[in-house]
Amino acid sequence: MKLLRLIKSSLSKLKLMILSGAPIWLVISHFKLNSLHRLSPDRQRFIKEMDSFRSFAKNLQLDNDWFTGNIPTWLMAFQKQLFDNKTELNCMEIGSWQGLSTVFVLSYFEKANLTCVDTWMGADEHKDGSARSAQILSEIEKKFDGNISRYIDRVTKYKGSSYQYFLDCFERDKFDLIYIDGSHHSDDVVVDAIKSFEMLKVNGLLIFDDYFWKYYSRTIDNPSGAINAFIRLKRYQLEVVCFDYQLVVRKTQNSARSSN
Repeated sequence: MKLLRLIKSSLSKLKLMILSGAPIWLVISHFKLNSLHRLSPDRQRFIKEMDSFRSFAKNLQLDNDWFTGNIPTWLMAFQKQLFDNKTELNCMEIGSWQGLSTVFVLSYFEKANLTCVDTWMGADEHKDGSARSAQILSEIEKKFDGNISRYIDRVTKYKGSSYQYFLDCFERDKFDLIYIDGSHHSDDVVVDAIKSFEMLKVNGLLIFDDYFWKYYSRTIDNPSGAINAFIRLKRYQLEVVCFDYQLVVRKTQNSARSSN
């Protein structure tokens, strides 16, 4: 039964990757890395760290947990990148919601600084899904502020769209780690991807949430469509580090730009 579910899940993922235009090498990378991570001797340790953080997070004000299931993927990526909890990092996340991923980054990395970019008004799926109530939407920012209060000296909060943030605060090679979890429409995701990549330092990590998530009726309008386009564009400037439900890439070089 478990094997049957695994096969069904794999076929569903393969179908989405094909329909959203994934290059064949990325398809191979997903299934290869996913298998290697499941067989990794460190996986159980990462799961224990995930469970430990979940216990810690019970003290936070949260209406949903859309993040902690990805912690083993993050920890695998950090291990490959030689990031430990003493590493000094300048980080950014696009889409902070109620601060769960924010708290994870700042509690795991004792010397990290994190820029949080969000409108705190919700995206399409929040307004039409499990978080659609006016009360939940009205309290998103309030709960974020409360949850990150103990780390406030290491947080830069930018209230606005990521597009506006790039206009106001753009600086190349600024961040060591960027997490993209804002608007999930492909038009927005591709802009976030390209501009974030420019703000990422060489050897920095870029994490995409929800590669296999499907909300919009046209497959290409979902995150995978934008991520695939970005991957094709930057193929020779990045390396795929982890690829489970989320995709993690390492920037290997900057774009070659003409002086003309």
